[in-house]
Amino acid sequence: MGLLGEVFDISAPYRVIVRNRSLLWQFVKRNIAARYRGSMLGLVWSFVQPLMMLCVYTFVFSIVLKAKWGMNTGDSKGAFAIIMFCGMALYNIFAECVAGSCGVVLSNPNLVKKVIFPLEVLPLAQTFSTFILSTVWFILLFLGVIFIYGKMSFTMLLLPLVLIPLFLFTQGISYFVASLGVYVRDTSYVVQVILQILFFMTPIFYPIAIVPKQYRWPLEANPLTILIEQARNVFLYGRLPDWTFLGIAFLISVVVLQLGFVWFCRTKKGFADVL
Repeated sequence: MGLLGEVFDISAPYRVIVRNRSLLWQFVKRNIAARYRGSMLGLVWSFVQPLMMLCVYTFVFSIVLKAKWGMNTGDSKGAFAIIMFCGMALYNIFAECVAGSCGVVLSNPNLVKKVIFPLEVLPLAQTFSTFILSTVWFILLFLGVIFIYGKMSFTMLLLPLVLIPLFLFTQGISYFVASLGVYVRDTSYVVQVILQILFFMTPIFYPIAIVPKQYRWPLEANPLTILIEQARNVFLYGRLPDWTFLGIAFLISVVVLQLGFVWFCRTKKGFADVL
């Protein structure tokens, strides 16, 4: 199959998941177990870290700075913190998956040299395990919404419609950096810098409406902006998602996943020689 055929074979990434689902699940469990291996509290840390961040954000922005989001999202002290926490949840999932994928192939040289091993599973397992562990963020977010807004909305059930394109987009980028990390050992450092820049170029702790119009285009071109805004709509504000923007984000995510998968498959042939 030629390059063009690989690009348009959009079912290929999903066939990898189905075909290697048992192996993938084993690696996901291994990643989750290895995350807190040797620590006294184990998985409890997955609750402690985001809970501490939520408490700090609430104190700093709601009590010290007395910040408000600048729109009709509630005037309670914790409104700003919970809105920002929602953006942080999605961004941290993306950033952790991408940063962790930089060395996922390098850290498994014994698997690279096994001809029959499907290397595509390694970045996939990294993403799946991160998404599973990150459910804690949304549990805390849900409790924060109940405590701060004092209500629930049926639109919360639509959150998976936002997380699916986030997963696809994240996985596509992860395939790119996982491959580049083998050939260019400085990839992890470059990715860290880009992620820091992206953090400030994504409307996490400020609404995009306050950015002057002439400077908004980089933020609006950022797929994470669309996904974070839609996550806030369905989970915090009780609104239906903007189907047009969500559809655009989904198409972008599918394209990024496909390109990343093809890139990884094309470049993995030289992994063993480099390692």
